[in-house]
Amino acid sequence: MKFSHNKLSCDTEVYYKDKDIIVRFFDSSKEQEEDDIINLVIVDPGYGYLCLKYKGDAALLSGFLDEDVFSSDDYIDAAISFIEVLSPNSKYVYTPYHITLFKQTSFIEYNGEY
Repeated sequence: MKFSHNKLSCDTEVYYKDKDIIVRFFDSSKEQEEDDIINLVIVDPGYGYLCLKYKGDAALLSGFLDEDVFSSDDYIDAAISFIEVLSPNSKYVYTPYHITLFKQTSFIEYNGEY
């Protein structure tokens, strides 16, 4: 499934548990195929996640989005709308949200080589 808004288009994976939903935003061209997972592997973390979790008569929306990709409130609002459309229950419940924007400054990796 694709997420598209203005100039941004990226792949998504959607995970369901009961009524709860997690959406992962990423670029599938950076994902390695199973046959490529030998020796040196580069694992791309993607552009972020949103999680919509139901609590009784309300829902909580939280997540982390890469501020270089989701560069304005307009893109963030579109991502919120995207996950809400995936959940038909969301339009009938109070849903406060907290979304953290992150900027990658470094990383830690293990690739089997060292």
